[in-house]
Amino acid sequence: MPTIAIRAHGVSASKFQQVVNPETGEIVKLTAFQPPERTATRGWTVNVARRNEQRLQQVDFDAVDGFPAFVTLTMPSQQMSDVSAAMFHGWLKSWLRFMKRHGMNHYYWILEFQASGNPHLHVLVWLDHEPEPLETYKALRSWVGILDKSGVGARLQGQIWESIDVGGMITVDGERVPAHPERVLMYLAKHAARGVAHYQRQITNMPEDWQCRSGRVWGHDRGLPLRAQQDVECDYATFHRFRRLVRRWRLAEARSIKDYDRRRAAISQDRSCLKCPRPDISPYRGVSAWLPASVASRLLDAAETMGGENEEN
Repeated sequence: MPTIAIRAHGVSASKFQQVVNPETGEIVKLTAFQPPERTATRGWTVNVARRNEQRLQQVDFDAVDGFPAFVTLTMPSQQMSDVSAAMFHGWLKSWLRFMKRHGMNHYYWILEFQASGNPHLHVLVWLDHEPEPLETYKALRSWVGILDKSGVGARLQGQIWESIDVGGMITVDGERVPAHPERVLMYLAKHAARGVAHYQRQITNMPEDWQCRSGRVWGHDRGLPLRAQQDVECDYATFHRFRRLVRRWRLAEARSIKDYDRRRAAISQDRSCLKCPRPDISPYRGVSAWLPASVASRLLDAAETMGGENEEN
């Protein structure tokens, strides 16, 4: 049966696909035939991007204590041929330990690569106090110092610390984003939703050593408050109606975008979000969206009470 998954900040609907053992006829898990993807992590894959997006949608901001900030850490592309994935993850662990010693309660990080091969790390952190300018300088300087010890000449000017003062605006990767942890989360979601086809996710843009085994490309602390996912099984009629309602919601959100080019692109994408070139897959294609759990629940209630509508092409 189709399953609708409702999370704190998002929802997804997918057709449940049973896997049957051809020899015994038993219903089994996919891992019985294929090992888990995490045993050989090779950068961003469809499953990795989906898990990241779904985890971001589960963050419970009401339960997160602390002063939030958005940090971008970079490394020089010209030296990446000498940097292994193991070295990078060692640097990241060292920097996170430094931050924990200086009052960091929680964190969430995402690693991506530019077309030049230059990696950059986005980190959303929550501190137990409001940091002074000298503290933020030391936090960025610690990253540069960690790399310097390994012979990698990172520049302090390439590191960015943006405190999130609710009600204002911050600049993230050249874009103006409302200064609120949840809105910054939505910006991170944009990265998560790009998919593996985006140039910052392609394996060819990663250093050679990283292409074989990159290690994790996103992560968070184990204590980060998360809301449990609610899974609801439904019939296909409800599944089809729910897909259409989610698409209408996405279109309404797209039409509210002020920037003309972004609005046009978003509307075009959302109009075709249920379509697929293969007619055998299109009627059962899943759908996902960033929306509050309360809205997703209302859409599901409406889909269950509606009737008589045919699936749209």
